[in-house]
Amino acid sequence: MTIHSSYARALHALVKENPKRGKEYLKNLTAILSRRGHQKLLRPIFAEYQKIELHGERLASQSSITPQKERARVLLELYRTLTKING
Repeated sequence: MTIHSSYARALHALVKENPKRGKEYLKNLTAILSRRGHQKLLRPIFAEYQKIELHGERLASQSSITPQKERARVLLELYRTLTKING
């Protein structure tokens, strides 16, 4: 795991716990990076943070049950049941 991905994961975990303090966490992260001379990491950290957020959104959308998914599941279950009895 790289430094910027570690920072992004830590920032995401903090913001997920307490979303109201997100601006404060970002300000503190910027201060820490400038103190350590790592200001160039801010852009990769932000990109990695966006990837983490996008992954969470996609995971949520894929795990949601839509009427089409439910119908497909029921039809597949019915098909398996019918083929088991006749096969």
